[in-house]
Amino acid sequence: MVRACGSVARVPTHGPGPWARAVAALVLAGLAACLCPDDGSGAERPERPKAPNIVLILADDMGWMDSGIYGSRYYDTPNIDRLARRGMLFTDAYAANPLCSPTRASILTGTYPARLRITTPAGHLPPLPDEPLLPATGPPRRKMLLPRSRRFLAPEETTIAEALHRAGYRTGHVGKWHLGLRPEHWPERQGFDVSFHGAPDPGPRSYFSPYRFRAGTVTDGPPGEYITDRLTDEAIRFIEANRGRPFYLSLWHYAVHGPWGHKEEITRKYAGKKDPRAKQNNPIMASMLASLDESVGRVLDKLDELKLADHTVVIFFSDNGGNTHSRIGPEGLPPTNNAPLRGGKATIYEGGTREPMIVCWPGVVRPGSRCSEVVSSVDFYPTILQIAGLAPERGQVLDGESLLPLLEQTGKLRRDAIFCHFPHGLGKLNAPSTYVRRGDWKLIRFYETNESFPNRFELYHLKDDLGETNNLAGRMPEKVKELDALIDGFLERTDALVPVPNPDFDPQVAALAGWVNRACDASVRDGVLRVQCKGPRSFLGVAGFKHPGPLVLQFRARTTVAGRGQVHWRTAGQKKFPEGQRVSFDPKPDGRWHDAEVKLPVQGTLIHLRFFPAGGAGTVEIDRIRLSGADGTSVRTWEFGGPAK
Repeated sequence: MVRACGSVARVPTHGPGPWARAVAALVLAGLAACLCPDDGSGAERPERPKAPNIVLILADDMGWMDSGIYGSRYYDTPNIDRLARRGMLFTDAYAANPLCSPTRASILTGTYPARLRITTPAGHLPPLPDEPLLPATGPPRRKMLLPRSRRFLAPEETTIAEALHRAGYRTGHVGKWHLGLRPEHWPERQGFDVSFHGAPDPGPRSYFSPYRFRAGTVTDGPPGEYITDRLTDEAIRFIEANRGRPFYLSLWHYAVHGPWGHKEEITRKYAGKKDPRAKQNNPIMASMLASLDESVGRVLDKLDELKLADHTVVIFFSDNGGNTHSRIGPEGLPPTNNAPLRGGKATIYEGGTREPMIVCWPGVVRPGSRCSEVVSSVDFYPTILQIAGLAPERGQVLDGESLLPLLEQTGKLRRDAIFCHFPHGLGKLNAPSTYVRRGDWKLIRFYETNESFPNRFELYHLKDDLGETNNLAGRMPEKVKELDALIDGFLERTDALVPVPNPDFDPQVAALAGWVNRACDASVRDGVLRVQCKGPRSFLGVAGFKHPGPLVLQFRARTTVAGRGQVHWRTAGQKKFPEGQRVSFDPKPDGRWHDAEVKLPVQGTLIHLRFFPAGGAGTVEIDRIRLSGADGTSVRTWEFGGPAK
């Protein structure tokens, strides 16, 4: 007996399983055609079985808990739930990256993003110059040099669409691509016969027509047409047009990614709904998920109507975890909540990479089955190849493994572990890191530590601690050593780029926490920023914001310098600091600590600040600065001697 995917399945001794029987039928049919050619007599011959159709539906930013079948008590997803009842639900399925472009690349190639050098969602940007992705030096404020991500899927990669196309499949891509801005990197150059996508495409500028893509093959529909509906229309059109031949369809939705366009009539239905779990509460997200779910239902209904359902494999997945860090709607609510998982999109924790995954394959996958084996988005490519009766190209490297033993419930996978490599910092959301999951154990290696991520290693036993609340690394050094060796092997096999120390790192500059001093000297000692002003033109500058006004700047300072201070700002689209965008304040030059608050009537989106702490020459000491919204919501806080928060 072999335990497989939550049930006990007997290894067949009487003959091959469904897949092997299908392959045998294909081989025998081919032999019959060779041995018994058509003699024109009109005698009926057995019909050659067709390879199954394959539909891969990919949601964007849909979390593990964002459907009824996975446990949500707030979202309504009857069609996703219906798909699960027809097929197999995976409880431990992972995206290869906590952000979208890398995961999409892993699906198309069967290889880890680390190997592809695609580790951030930069597929909407122009290609980088032809220079090393890991720089040799960097700004002195940075302790580590972080790799940059390639911004397109290299044309020399063999995609699953190319493999299926060569085998006679009709291939179609509908929806988000995000793997290259230029036409030479679009889906139609990566093996897809039919392509309906927009560029640049992190998401449409509008979910309602006109969609305002700058390029691509998306055409606008009637005014107000909803893009989730339109993608479904295009997918159904592709299915209808290819009903008589094997087809592969990527239906990659923009939902439920920003800019969070939603149908008001659906949203109103959720306005007063309460989650019994008291976790999920955003009616906008509920509305978008309802439209996504309707799309799934329409595809299933069309397959039923055309009598294709019994001969079609349907796969449902999401590209990364649910977004918990943005704020949307009039109440400024997070889009979703992934509890009991920790974190969400862009984090290395379970909420960032554990995904909903359902596979429906009539005649092979037992309806209503569940699988708790650990699987990854790199597994789709070899699985789809085997479903289609194909083998990888000679010399082709695949990091994934076919899931057929799990789908047929005849055994387990051969591999020992899966990995996620994300060598980029995202402030409080994420520090550069790599994780390995082996069985119930998960080890995270951080390449750079800070106040938000103070530990070099975090070790969790997920069976006992799904929420990753109890870091066992300090108590289990041998387990850390064992799993860290697996990370070393993964990095070597994939030739991954990892952060390295910056030879130009200057601790004094780093202590300024992102502020740049101009016409003044600045240093930090004992958590206090000392600014030696040379006159009224001395200032500190900081950029990197994307926050709408109005705003409030608060700081605690002491000085003996008389004269008015000022705060200048510029907003998105402004190349210079306009003369009228400044506010003055009066420091108290008595040498004592005082709290100050400066209201900034910013109109538009703030991107850059200049802070003139005094109106003359002398020393100003500052121990903290805080920028917040007019409602008091913190935008960023600087406590000197540590990173900005």
